[in-house]
Amino acid sequence: MRSPRLAAKAAALLLTGACLSACGAGGEEADGREADPMVQRALNDPLMADPDLVSQNMANAALTFEIGHPLPPEDTGQSAVIAAREAALEMLGGSTGLKSLPDAKDGAALSDAEALNTIGRIGRLPLAENCKHALRLSPLWAARLPTALQPYPRGSVKEAVGADGPGCHARAVAYLTPVPLDDVLAFHHSRAVQAGFAAEYRITGDWHVLGGRRGTSRFEVTARTLPSGLAEVAIATLDEG
Repeated sequence: MRSPRLAAKAAALLLTGACLSACGAGGEEADGREADPMVQRALNDPLMADPDLVSQNMANAALTFEIGHPLPPEDTGQSAVIAAREAALEMLGGSTGLKSLPDAKDGAALSDAEALNTIGRIGRLPLAENCKHALRLSPLWAARLPTALQPYPRGSVKEAVGADGPGCHARAVAYLTPVPLDDVLAFHHSRAVQAGFAAEYRITGDWHVLGGRRGTSRFEVTARTLPSGLAEVAIATLDEG
């Protein structure tokens, strides 16, 4: 029997995407639009394991479409930035949880596709062949990122891809946030360090790259500031355990 909670999360994401497509052309935009509570819950709540499904191979059940619009919709107002920063500090356990970025090293050049396309981003990790073939696009992968590597609070997910299988638990998520890039990088670095990752920081052109390892797990966060002022971020994770 399918988990009601999992079904509700999927329904919230799908219905919101449809609503955005139908309604995005009209209506007034306020400086601080209120976030859709259904979408926030679907993206921010941890997924619960369904005991009736854990023994099944669900690869063919994965949704395989790209997100047509960011989820939740982008809110670039100052009130949204303040709320996101407050939520980030809460996740870090207060300002004492913020860690300084390590000294940046020069990194190898990245193409736009490598840096922010989720397939290109996850392809930079050492994926086994069976893992590459199992990758599926679905907004649900955004909710399945490791806890320490989730997007900055209130970020708008653009695309998500992932796979689960023997020796292959891979995720890649691209998102946007109006929070300044330095704050976003400090958040991701602090969360990774708190989780026990040995992290390093590289800069290559406009791109900022955080990466690290912990046992069989590794991650990369790639980010830049767009001309609009938004921070564009991609997170890729792999656990070979």
